[in-house]
Amino acid sequence: MFIINVALGNTSWRLLYKTEDRARLAYELISNPVIENLILDDDFGQQLCAKAAHVYGFMLEDMDKTKMAHVEMALHQARTQGLATKMAQHDPALKAQSTMSPSVLNPMGNGFRAPSN
Repeated sequence: MFIINVALGNTSWRLLYKTEDRARLAYELISNPVIENLILDDDFGQQLCAKAAHVYGFMLEDMDKTKMAHVEMALHQARTQGLATKMAQHDPALKAQSTMSPSVLNPMGNGFRAPSN
């Protein structure tokens, strides 16, 4: 699957294609400086009609490669978190904080009761 993201003013439009050939054809139409009015149909029932002058940018995205990029970023985050946890276990300042016991509030009010009226 392939996506073409088109920036139109302050919004964007996504066109989704099943094959790279169809996506590249649409990409070439958008990038053609001779075309004044764009009419593009994707493979899932969307149609984009816009003046070419209103297109501020566009991007072709291979969703399989994007998926792997997200997986790699998630793995990097997991490795970073693991390293941070390991380093925190050996950090003297963090060790000192973890050995200090937190204050405990007694639900009985430390044995003192407010006088009843």
